[in-house]
Amino acid sequence: MSIPLSTLVDRLRADVPPRDGVPNDEQYPRCVKDAVADFGQKAGRSKVASVSVVSGTAAYTLPTDFVRLIQMDNLSSDGQVINRGGGLIPMGSGFSETWAISNGQLTFYPTPAYTMVRYFEYQAGWALDGSDNYTDIGEIEAGALIYLAQAKALSLQANVASKEAWSYQMGEARVSKERLAAELREQAKQARADYDAALVSYNGRSVGMRSTYSLDEYS
Repeated sequence: MSIPLSTLVDRLRADVPPRDGVPNDEQYPRCVKDAVADFGQKAGRSKVASVSVVSGTAAYTLPTDFVRLIQMDNLSSDGQVINRGGGLIPMGSGFSETWAISNGQLTFYPTPAYTMVRYFEYQAGWALDGSDNYTDIGEIEAGALIYLAQAKALSLQANVASKEAWSYQMGEARVSKERLAAELREQAKQARADYDAALVSYNGRSVGMRSTYSLDEYS
């Protein structure tokens, strides 16, 4: 199941119509993308992936939906060899390694002197594919994250309104923008509260039931 970015943008535009040109055609997609990213941080899925480690190469590209590492497969060593399901790999005595994650890359330290497939479990968010679709976002996910997109769009409108606050009176008629910014911020606050409530419901349904993987099964 997938949903186009344009569909989410159209939905947001219908929920929060532009006011004095805000949000504009660049801001609407950004509100959606920021909301999807936040939703992935707070309600992502658990997935297993692998990297094909090559001797002499330290850095490897992570999946585009990677949020954070949950666990890496364990290399057990008796000081001379690494024991893997595929066989024994000679290593020096006292072998140990660590890794770091930055800018979508996984880097092993020290640089591997072995060649093998390494498996890891990670929290996955949602990333756009080459056709600007979000894979695995259904109506439940869209219905939750759109609240945060609304909050972001309303906040943009409130920021503009606060700079343009004015009022005037003509006879008995009074026209005012002084309260508009406050009203928009109150709407944004409610949308964010709706998002938080949707997160609690979603996490109770899915993330709270995360599977436990034995990565050794993949080795």
